[in-house]
Amino acid sequence: MVDGRIVFIGDSITELWGFHRAATFAAYDLIPRGGSGQTARWITMRFRRDLEETGARGVHLLCGVNDIGRNEGVFVPAEEIARTLAGMLDEARALGVKAWVGSIMPAARIPWNPAVKDAPAMIAAVNTWLRDHAHEHGATFIDYHAVLATESGALRAKYGTDGLHLSPAGYAAIEPLMLSALGRVPPGSRPAVPRTRLAGRRFIALAAAAAVVLAVIAGWVLGTR
Repeated sequence: MVDGRIVFIGDSITELWGFHRAATFAAYDLIPRGGSGQTARWITMRFRRDLEETGARGVHLLCGVNDIGRNEGVFVPAEEIARTLAGMLDEARALGVKAWVGSIMPAARIPWNPAVKDAPAMIAAVNTWLRDHAHEHGATFIDYHAVLATESGALRAKYGTDGLHLSPAGYAAIEPLMLSALGRVPPGSRPAVPRTRLAGRRFIALAAAAAVVLAVIAGWVLGTR
């Protein structure tokens, strides 16, 4: 767990997360620093500045899909994307900033670039590397993909807007995982019991107590006959 601010650095997924779930970010002292369309390489150019400007003691990194989408006009291998992410995690560690890295979100295709035919395989390759190696770079891996994906690696329709970007429901679905990983909510914590359920439990308890009292009275009456 990290006391104080945690900055979320990433692309449009992070930018929209901060917009759609602004109340969550405010409640848990999280700072969104997303940049629409930015590749991991572009994000490296502002990574240190974002850490220093926010004064955050923790960083949540989530990017890479725009590299797969060839936003810089060239094909970027999964291995290169992984190296770029690892470099930022190493930089955070060198600065004494605790890091978390999120999996790339699921997508059957890249909406803005139909020329990319192997998006699920590329996403899976980067996520597998992060799962296996993030700890070597001082970071904790958070697997959002497992919550959001179909068996084929597509984004579940109820969680997305265009097959890649998340809807408010998608962000709500992954927030418990995120908050637990960041230590903002204790792992295994139980949700609050609704008032109606508490009222029902009190009624059952009172009824049971009344039954015991009646049984005692009845036994006393029978015993005095």
